[in-house]
Amino acid sequence: MLISVKFKLLLYADNSALLVSGKDPQDITNVSLALEPYSKWSVDNRLSLHLGKAKAILSGMKSYETNEININNVFRGASAKSIASWTLSTGTNALWVGGPLNDTTGDNRGGYAFHETSSTPGRQAQPAVMESNMQTPTGADGKCLKFWYSMNGLSASQLRVKVKGVDATEMTTIWETRDQTRGDWKEAQALYTFNGNHTLVVEAVPASGVDPFHIFRGHVAVDDLGVRPGLECIGLCSFEGGMCDWNNARTDDFDWKLGRGTQNPITGPPRDHSSSQGDSLGGAYVYADSGFPRRPDDIARLESIEFQETDPNNPPCMRFYTFMSGRGVGTLRVILQDVVSRRERVLWGLAGNQGSQWIMAQLPLSSNTPFKVVFEASIGKPRLGDIAIDDITIISGPCATLPAVASPPTSGDCTFEEDSCGWINPKIRQRLDDLDFLRVKASEFVFPTTDHSTGSQQGFYMALESPDRKYEGDRAWLLSPVMKGQRQIKCLSFWYLLFEPLTEAEPNLGSLSAFLLREDDQSSIVLTPIWALQNFQGLTWYFGQAPLRADGDFKVVFEGVWGAANSSGTIAIDDVSIFEGNCPTIPDAAVVRAGDCTFTRGSCGWRNLTSDPDFNWSNASPIRRPINMRDHTYGSPVGYIYFDVFNLNSRSQRLQLVSPVMEPAADRSPFCFTFWFAGFGADNNTTLKLFQRPAQEDNNQLINDLTDDILIWSYKLQRTIDWQFAQVALVSGTRFQIVIEGSSYNGGYTMDDFKVYSGACARRPRDAAAIART
Repeated sequence: MLISVKFKLLLYADNSALLVSGKDPQDITNVSLALEPYSKWSVDNRLSLHLGKAKAILSGMKSYETNEININNVFRGASAKSIASWTLSTGTNALWVGGPLNDTTGDNRGGYAFHETSSTPGRQAQPAVMESNMQTPTGADGKCLKFWYSMNGLSASQLRVKVKGVDATEMTTIWETRDQTRGDWKEAQALYTFNGNHTLVVEAVPASGVDPFHIFRGHVAVDDLGVRPGLECIGLCSFEGGMCDWNNARTDDFDWKLGRGTQNPITGPPRDHSSSQGDSLGGAYVYADSGFPRRPDDIARLESIEFQETDPNNPPCMRFYTFMSGRGVGTLRVILQDVVSRRERVLWGLAGNQGSQWIMAQLPLSSNTPFKVVFEASIGKPRLGDIAIDDITIISGPCATLPAVASPPTSGDCTFEEDSCGWINPKIRQRLDDLDFLRVKASEFVFPTTDHSTGSQQGFYMALESPDRKYEGDRAWLLSPVMKGQRQIKCLSFWYLLFEPLTEAEPNLGSLSAFLLREDDQSSIVLTPIWALQNFQGLTWYFGQAPLRADGDFKVVFEGVWGAANSSGTIAIDDVSIFEGNCPTIPDAAVVRAGDCTFTRGSCGWRNLTSDPDFNWSNASPIRRPINMRDHTYGSPVGYIYFDVFNLNSRSQRLQLVSPVMEPAADRSPFCFTFWFAGFGADNNTTLKLFQRPAQEDNNQLINDLTDDILIWSYKLQRTIDWQFAQVALVSGTRFQIVIEGSSYNGGYTMDDFKVYSGACARRPRDAAAIART
């Protein structure tokens, strides 16, 4: 049938746009179907449809700009009451209607599509669905869907991409995520095959009505959606059209083969992974054949193309499915090969019979040099057990290794779904802590309602034990397996939750910290803090990471501390992964620098230099502390540092406290030193002063003369004061120290929560003085 629709062709530089107008959306759909044979040409030339009020599209385009979109808001097979529509917008409207502040280029005028996920008292937010125009069968090579996405806010639950067959009631999910992007755009790609006409469906899922966060603001946004030939999904492969970017190595004993289903029911899969999940008849996989003439320990290696070095802050995660069934199944390993040095390291390994099903596997990929990924299969001894792999995908962001038993013995990776993967609580006789971290099921606790790994109530995570009777400062350690320190810096990544019910009382939940644990020459434990947060941090799981720098053997320690005896809430971790790379600390507030201290565990390198045994800086203890003074961090009786002077002869005492040596910033930019202080006593000349001085090697003697040091902050007590916030800028051109000097004949000061931040800051309190000495 001849289709006739009036249109005009407009040329813009090297791009073309086909603009169609009409009252009936079916006219536009007819044009789309008629031009399907030219789909690839139109995509390559960015031929797109200016929608206006249209309800269908012609083909893919580069990005969402104002009124242009390549996926439509068609409600096929569902009522408008149960499905919401996506909104076209720009960053300039973000504070008004919602959505990200910029598009993927960083331009606040650039367009994107988004869905506001928050609910109101009179309206429950619904999933938003966008459906593509009709797609023809993909062919064996498949199609590659590429796009960028952003997810932020407590009510943003999930983003999914599905394939829907013609007149089908069920859809197949080809990509999904539940993780927040922390204000950034992240790139995604999905390779899929489908042997019939179909559409692509993009679905934004808000928090459900029973979720306490459903009323809070949130959004799911997408940009730069485009369907490309399957080979443009670099590194991904479903093996329907061959081996994609993967090749058999030349230096092994035999080759991997392509197959659709085993001819021996006791050695291999009956069909590929994707078709085993539904009604599709198509599908293939790649396998290492264990039959004649193979011999035990023969090796087959499948190599990827060369990948460039990974982003240390956001290494990719590789997922695939493997089938390893039979009495004689050998070993499957995933190896990262440095293409420069040819050095290889095993990232993942599984041996023996894993049952008659496809199992999902994943592992983080991290390298600071170009690399290849190698699948290495070895033949078992009875030679009855093929090894198959299928549906290789690569997604953005680190992940914990699955299954847990496939992790190298000292990797530290763990989702805690099956067990604790070698992470242990110290033995009681070691006397290192008071409580335990417990592996718990989400359904057994009021909050959180889900773990992070599975996003379900059936998932597991590690939580700080909370007995009915506990004491201020009760702590638990969770120790990793022993790890080998190398010249290569590693990165620790994990998901954490610090939640306490919000009340009018001061926050007293506690803290979560991470340390490097080593032993010195005398076998004494040396702890180096690498990450720390205190008290309430939010209502959901958040991503954390920190660099690991160690030359010798070490362990990672997670430490949870209850802030007060009546602390309530949850301190938990999940999805731990350790990989090579010099990553920054996330979030910024968790950065630990020399000088940081909450005084819940000693003095963190701050040293008292006052020789008088009666008057000095001391850590508060249950039997010796200022009366009625409580810790600022958690409100407990102890956990701060103080001095208290009372001289009958009215002679003022000087008491000095010196910081550990602080390193300058790489760009020599200033720091900001923040702290809390309180003062008491009858001496109106009770004074607290801060000095900055060049780093000194000998800090064992009283600093009597501070003439050559710079007075940066000073406060004179006029009356007793409760906890006050203070901050002062520090110059960081060279290595330096801070000296805190208190003086009084009848009075004192308490101090707590020392923290050093990057960047300059204004002096606080505003009435604190600073006089540079010359």
